[in-house]
Amino acid sequence: MFEWVEKHKRWIMIALSILIIPSFAMFGINYYFDDSSSSGAVAKVAGTTISPNEFEQALRDRQDQLRQMMKDKADPALLDSNEVRNAVVNSLVERRALLAHALKSGLAVPNEQVRKIILDVPYFRDEATGEFSSEKYEEILRRQGKTDLMFEEGIRQDLRVSQVRDTVSESTIISDAVVKRLGKLREQQREVSQWTMTPDQVFARVTVSDEEVRKFYDDRQSDFRIPERVKVEYVVLTPDDAAKGVAVPESEIKAAYEKNAAQYGKPEERRASHILLTVPKEAKPEGKAETRKRAEALIEKVRKDPRSFAEVAKKESQDPGSAVNGGDLGFNARGAMVKPFDDAVFALKVGEFAGPVETQYGYHIIRLDAVKPGETVPFEKVRGEIEAELRRAQAGKLFADAVEELQVKVVEQSDSLQPAAEALKLVVQTSDWITRNGGGQPATLVKPAMLAKIFAEDSIKQKRNTDAVEVDANTVIAARVVDHREAHVLPFDDIKGEVRRQVQIDKALKLAEQEGKATLDRLKKGDDKGVAWSAPSLVSLGNPGVLQSEAARDVFSADPSKLPLYVGIPADKGRFVIYRVTKVIEAPEPSAEVRKALAKQIAQLAAQQQFDAYTQTVKATMGVSVDTAKVQKKVQ
Repeated sequence: MFEWVEKHKRWIMIALSILIIPSFAMFGINYYFDDSSSSGAVAKVAGTTISPNEFEQALRDRQDQLRQMMKDKADPALLDSNEVRNAVVNSLVERRALLAHALKSGLAVPNEQVRKIILDVPYFRDEATGEFSSEKYEEILRRQGKTDLMFEEGIRQDLRVSQVRDTVSESTIISDAVVKRLGKLREQQREVSQWTMTPDQVFARVTVSDEEVRKFYDDRQSDFRIPERVKVEYVVLTPDDAAKGVAVPESEIKAAYEKNAAQYGKPEERRASHILLTVPKEAKPEGKAETRKRAEALIEKVRKDPRSFAEVAKKESQDPGSAVNGGDLGFNARGAMVKPFDDAVFALKVGEFAGPVETQYGYHIIRLDAVKPGETVPFEKVRGEIEAELRRAQAGKLFADAVEELQVKVVEQSDSLQPAAEALKLVVQTSDWITRNGGGQPATLVKPAMLAKIFAEDSIKQKRNTDAVEVDANTVIAARVVDHREAHVLPFDDIKGEVRRQVQIDKALKLAEQEGKATLDRLKKGDDKGVAWSAPSLVSLGNPGVLQSEAARDVFSADPSKLPLYVGIPADKGRFVIYRVTKVIEAPEPSAEVRKALAKQIAQLAAQQQFDAYTQTVKATMGVSVDTAKVQKKVQ
């Protein structure tokens, strides 16, 4: 079991990093504590429930991931679309099903294994010593609103599910014959020309009747529906806003500089060389003593002849990284090495030796080669930075007070944000149109908590200020609706011309595909009149060139025994593309190195497909039910 942990240590650390920073997404923790009879469940799996809170947390985490990926192109409507919501609940259901399957199969995770994982998490280590800090561990969990039991159970669940994954995935076997055949097919080249039919080519021939336009409008009312929307005035309060008027005395700034002088500059660095004699973990006391005796003999040797140090290091040192350089470790600041080694280096004078110094790696013989003095940044250069930091330190209490004052002001004078803005020196801003599902900008206003306040009956009908709402960490907003429009369908007469053009476009799309397919049928019968082919080019699966990505499979799976051969597919923007294959150039058998790399890629793909299929099989046996009304957004 512990070998399994070592093998998967890297991805376990990545998973834990995601768990801890920035969010603390614990999926399925209520597997052990949930009441399966809960009527408010989003989904039920194997007699347990997925709660609305669990679903909302997972949804927020996924939305945050998408925002980071899409950056300024993130569309709030897309982030909260039913497609994203369905994918999130499906992921939760699959994970819960696999966990139930793992428990049913008796897959156990010992406490010691969980402990080993936690001790190796970098975020739980003391920065000074590099050792696990129980205080830091508890502090991080407390900040995230989690208990150590919840965190440890989350790790245990991850390990159980991963054991299931590996049991399934590692059973995938790819024969060498398959690899050779796929390798040759991947490098096979085919000479291809193409012909394209586009909607533009047939658009002028499309006719549309008034009846068709009206029917299109009547049948697709939702396409012409404008959702309910509002415009709001709003004020944003942050700690920086609260701290604008804070004045920090010069004496405090200088005192902070003197107290933390070490962080305002470059620390002293020391260049050392060493000779390492390693000690195996399983070494017996007599073996360890023998290694120390050898180290003592070596240090006596280099003390008698200091100029021989580099030669001895190259010959005797068991640190392959530094031995080739005569033991040279380069310049390092205090704390860069393990503590015993570090202490020895910073106690030496240039040219002196230390050792044998014992660390977890073995016995070291150390020589100090040079010292690079530390540098201190002048006070004037960091004064502004220190002042800002001191101001931020005071901002916490000031921000809390400001939030309380903002809440009082928006309630007491509920018909305007101006009094609150003037009291707290904030700017009243105006939004564009915002919809209930989050369409509109800025992003801070389309957070669920803020939208709930904005679209509350009191806000819309009475135009009263909302409460002060925390939309992000240290960001509070109060808003007031200044314009409101009910959801409505655009009148036919107002958009008749746009509807007609849409009908024309739809008919042109269909006609282009029909004529493309008719041309493909003619070509397969030997009639290529009127078809103007592009210049031929060589393509392969690895280098598809002119091929549309979705066409590569069809072109290379087509039987090449009778040339020319033709493949036609619908493409983007309503186009229909026909490819003519006129030549096939077989590839040589791939080398052993290429086969090895290809086998690994194929095995990974096959393993993922196998695991996906296995997951669906497991899910089908777990009595899964999903309340779609609680998952999907209501269409307005």
